[in-house]
Amino acid sequence: MVEAEVSFSPIQIPTQNVDCSKPLQNTAEICFTMSRLSTVNTAQARINYTLTLDATRKPPSNRAYVGGKREQSGSLTVDLIRKKCSTVKFLVEACPEDALNSLSNELKFKFDGLPSNTNLRPSLAQQAQTATIHPLGFEINCGTDNKCVDNLKVDFNFTRSSEVKVGIDELLNVTVTVENRGENSYNSRVILTYPAGLSYRKFTIQQGRIECNSLDSEDGLSRGRTDCTIDKPIFKSKTKAFFIVSYGIETNTQLERKIFITANATSGNQENATTSEIYKNKWIDVKYSIFMTFENSFSYSNFTFGMDNLQIPVQQLIKVTNDIRAFNFTVVIKVPVKLGEKEIWVLSSLQIVDCQTENDEEPSVKDFVPQIQKDKVVDCSVAMCRVFKCNTFMGRLQSRTYEISGNLSSGWIEQIGLQSAKFLLTSTATVDYDQSQYIYFSTVSNNNPPVRKIIVEVEVYPQTNFTKEIIGGSLGGLAFLALLTAGLYKAGFFKRKYP
Repeated sequence: MVEAEVSFSPIQIPTQNVDCSKPLQNTAEICFTMSRLSTVNTAQARINYTLTLDATRKPPSNRAYVGGKREQSGSLTVDLIRKKCSTVKFLVEACPEDALNSLSNELKFKFDGLPSNTNLRPSLAQQAQTATIHPLGFEINCGTDNKCVDNLKVDFNFTRSSEVKVGIDELLNVTVTVENRGENSYNSRVILTYPAGLSYRKFTIQQGRIECNSLDSEDGLSRGRTDCTIDKPIFKSKTKAFFIVSYGIETNTQLERKIFITANATSGNQENATTSEIYKNKWIDVKYSIFMTFENSFSYSNFTFGMDNLQIPVQQLIKVTNDIRAFNFTVVIKVPVKLGEKEIWVLSSLQIVDCQTENDEEPSVKDFVPQIQKDKVVDCSVAMCRVFKCNTFMGRLQSRTYEISGNLSSGWIEQIGLQSAKFLLTSTATVDYDQSQYIYFSTVSNNNPPVRKIIVEVEVYPQTNFTKEIIGGSLGGLAFLALLTAGLYKAGFFKRKYP
């Protein structure tokens, strides 16, 4: 009869490991004891054995190995006198995903009886077990009842972001917090799901031992999935972990008006506290970046001061180009039309094709004369402005030109009191759009669309008065005539006698 025993040192696999990259050392002592069932006093046999580590798992899922393999074979000679032993040194994965279930190590042996002095060979009893299982368990700290009941709480936020700005933001950062308020939690993990259109970039550890892998949506319909292990294999009682998962946002990504991220915490514990908070679902608004370029012409007109009934036809052009994506928007053009009680443009002639007029806007400055005399600018702050709105749909890289046309009047100039000056008659153009869906791409204006100035330079000349010149010229001519006459008289021109 042969009995096999296997003992391990250490007797349990440590689980409080800081460095998961370094495997743990263990030693198995394999012993065989041969006893007799007959009256013979001496017998020997050769035992050939094979120890299979973590035998219930197929490679590469096995958690223990010897020299890269999970099997170790050996042999020894046993007799009836004493127990014979052999040792096998092996390595155990430091932080396996399964730290709850023991390693089931299988020992198999074959018995080969050796001949005695009388040429008798011992044989193995039929009831002898030639294959036995020898478990090696993990350290478990679960209180007196030896039952671990964890209490996980998961939460996350969008890391200082209130909205996803497609075309402006390169990343959406999700900060995840996990807390274990109960007993030790085994094989804890957090699974995040995210919409098609986002792509996993990286994870950043803030606290704890975190490992993440992710799979983006492959068909554009299913959701992506990020799987993160938390302090593998044991997320200890009364501890927290923090990490940031970053998802990329391409400029041409198409998302819903709102997108949501989910977080679900799980563990390998057989029982979880009823107060666990293991699921979160949060939404965030999505806005798409837009960018427009404006080009406009420069116009010039001049008037004579004091002539209040002059009109000059003027055309101003402004070209609007949509640079990023197709969308509906409104071009808003404001034109100064009245200074005090005097018209700047002849209102009946002023028009912008395909645009509608809105209510005129009153100026913020009522005492406009000092400001215009100082700045030489006539805009909507000092003059009443007519508002034109031009609704349009424009594709990417498409352009459209708007023309401000009408007759410019001279009636508003005299009240300023400057007989000679150059005034900048300033209209403006900007864009209006659905701000719940779009955001203007700008590095200098806090994501506000630009306001483009459209200028007519109006030069005023003083009225020419030739009265003094005429009188001076007449008197000068008379004086010259008198001097000429006197000279001729002295020369005797008038005294000459003719035959």
